[in-house]
Amino acid sequence: MTDPDAGDNLAGAAPEHRTQLPKPRQWAVTAAAMGAGVGAGLLGTSLHGHTIYVGTAAIPYGAGLALLLLAAVSMFVGLWSRSSWAVVWCGAAAYATAGLLSLQLSTFGLIFDNVQGRVWLYGIAVVTPLVALAVWRLLRIKINIKRQ
Repeated sequence: MTDPDAGDNLAGAAPEHRTQLPKPRQWAVTAAAMGAGVGAGLLGTSLHGHTIYVGTAAIPYGAGLALLLLAAVSMFVGLWSRSSWAVVWCGAAAYATAGLLSLQLSTFGLIFDNVQGRVWLYGIAVVTPLVALAVWRLLRIKINIKRQ
């Protein structure tokens, strides 16, 4: 244990002032967002095709998990960069990646015109602005708490 009279914190006690890392540079934020978006687009495309059939109904759980992956990656990038625009760049890169992989060039094409493909492609366009809005709200709440 340290001596509390010497000004040191006791073990396990929270420090009074937390150091905050500097905000990342804009080029690093854009590169990280685009890289994370391409990664989420590739992994989501490989995951989106998983389906469970209940009777005659197809439940595209893989597309739902792929969208959850994209939301988590986008949320991380947005909170790390302290910018909701990074979420938009991440989603745009994921959408571009999925769009390129959906092109039916001769015999190649990983995303087909079925329920799973539609949920994945259109879901990216829905999830991205929702996560950007959530990051914006979280960052705004954090700023308001700091001011008090």
